Amino acid sequence: MEDQQPKTLRILSMYERLRQGEVISKKKEAEQFGVNEKTIQRDLDELRAYIAETFHGLMVLEYDRKKHGYILKKSEEEWLTNKEILVISKILLESRSLSKEEMDRMLKKLIFQSHPQNQRFIQEVVRNERFHYAPLQHNRPLIDAIWELSRAVHTKRVIVIDYRKEGSDAPITRRVKPVGIIFSEYYFYLIAFLEDYEFDFPTIYRIDRIVHYTVTNDRFRYDYKNRFEEGEFRKRVQFMHAGELMKITFRFWGSSLQAILDRLPTAKVVEKDGEEFVIEAEVYGRGIKMWLLSQAQYLEVIKPEEFREEIKQTIEQMLGNYEH
Repeated sequence: MEDQQPKTLRILSMYERLRQGEVISKKKEAEQFGVNEKTIQRDLDELRAYIAETFHGLMVLEYDRKKHGYILKKSEEEWLTNKEILVISKILLESRSLSKEEMDRMLKKLIFQSHPQNQRFIQEVVRNERFHYAPLQHNRPLIDAIWELSRAVHTKRVIVIDYRKEGSDAPITRRVKPVGIIFSEYYFYLIAFLEDYEFDFPTIYRIDRIVHYTVTNDRFRYDYKNRFEEGEFRKRVQFMHAGELMKITFRFWGSSLQAILDRLPTAKVVEKDGEEFVIEAEVYGRGIKMWLLSQAQYLEVIKPEEFREEIKQTIEQMLGNYEH
């Protein structure tokens, strides 16, 4: 009877090399392991059955006549392509959202999923950005916390957090009902409702400022019809400043209407006069104020009237900074 240890090593070796994109030749494998080609064929048949049962058509082991050997063929509809891996790598680096250690580890794993012949190319393309990668000031590991907090959102468990606000020496403790995790402008945020207060809008906590958290066994409920939806919330919030939902109307005559509509997914053009547009949008909180002011002289807030006055007062205060 054939020794099982060499068989196990043969199959594992072939499987690993197939995963890395190599072509398996029965003749070469037989010579390498000192067995006949029928033995290698039986090994390949077992591998084919395992792959079919495990991946359900997402990967198949088949003979390639042009390459004169067996290859592991992946469905491009279900697996990341080399091009997609390159794009994701660039997006990750630009986000600056993770510590250098976590970013390096994630990129290494991601690039390893590409075909071996393309790994070096992808590494070369992102090499400069990777070398000069500048993590955020906190430089804290976040992946584990994001995972555990996301599980709390999914299972509707109350969380106790110790949260340190900007400029504060001591953290504050809050019991919150987590409803979502959002990434925006370099940071990951926990979206949650305070347990003891009934607000119409949630509170936003930067995850890197959560000093400590405990996921309790206490569960919370909310009305399915009024459930929090991260995607809808994200459309209406700017710079992650929470607050009440409001509808604003403004006039815009800058160089790129597309940039406005991309920045505010709920925005719609209600009037047009030449190169001037009147736009309406639904937004949460006061983060929109920061963005509107960034448009300089190319934008005028029309409604609501009290918000228009607030913008006007802020501009006057800004002007005062330059009158000394």
